[in-house]
Amino acid sequence: MRLFEKSSPGTLRVRLEDALKHLLDCDESGRGATVDSLAGALCRPRGEAAEILGQLRGRGLATATGDAHHLTEDGRLYALQVVRTHRLYETWLARETSTPAVDWHREAHKAEHHLEAAEVDALADRLNNPRFDPHGDPIPTREGLLPRRSLAALASWPDGCAARIEHIEDEPESLFRQAEALGFAPGTRLDESRHLEDGSIECLVEGRRVIIPAAVATLIHVTGPAEGDELPAGLGRLSDLSIGGEAVVYALAPSCTGRERSRLLDLGVVPGTLIRCEFASPFGTPRSYDIRGALIALRDHQAERILIHQPVAKSPA
Repeated sequence: MRLFEKSSPGTLRVRLEDALKHLLDCDESGRGATVDSLAGALCRPRGEAAEILGQLRGRGLATATGDAHHLTEDGRLYALQVVRTHRLYETWLARETSTPAVDWHREAHKAEHHLEAAEVDALADRLNNPRFDPHGDPIPTREGLLPRRSLAALASWPDGCAARIEHIEDEPESLFRQAEALGFAPGTRLDESRHLEDGSIECLVEGRRVIIPAAVATLIHVTGPAEGDELPAGLGRLSDLSIGGEAVVYALAPSCTGRERSRLLDLGVVPGTLIRCEFASPFGTPRSYDIRGALIALRDHQAERILIHQPVAKSPA
């Protein structure tokens, strides 16, 4: 559903659609949107926020009860279409482009105000109708349904219990950048976690000990790992393999996405493959690795996203 065509003034459409998303967030959390909450969400003057809410009421997209505004059924369907566009576009960026994760949200925000429903449905079909975007947020269906699931905040996760990241908030961007720099993505497993006195969380992440700042932990939501989903002993990262060392590829890390992931798979970096570090450049990176008889060069930030474990030595006959 779109009430504003491509010919509509761009700024008006953007403001109204962004306001619809704010009202949807408020309705989903069980509270009504107000002039002040909308002004804060859009970073606009209070008078402009009041005018936007009036436009939504006039178009039959919102109703007011006292100071609280809620979406009408038409408003909810429209808001869900905008959210669907955003999350599908982020999924496309993550899967099929080299766009950095920190830029997905910004690029999707541009696209959500220009793509029409037919274009969005075609994109969904191309992506095989994913249920969740690359941050772990549910993608509304073309019928206007928003899937729900119960997740726990990492900050409240009990010490010593393994967890799997299912969702990472992408705002504020500064904190999301920190989460991305730590190599976190939906699907990343956390082991041996414990809360520290300053609110940060120490845990074992893909063979490496990491301290998650308290502020970053608030972005992360988790569940328990699936039954039988155990990591092998001695799990590490290819970037830690010494020159002349050999290991077996366990998996590509969940944070390895898009064209980078496709390239590594095309080069034969698949589970069970033996890989050997042959030599490094004079500056230490990139390094050359032998895989299936071919030499490939990888920089450290690429090798960090390849999970390995040491091959088991054969017993003498």
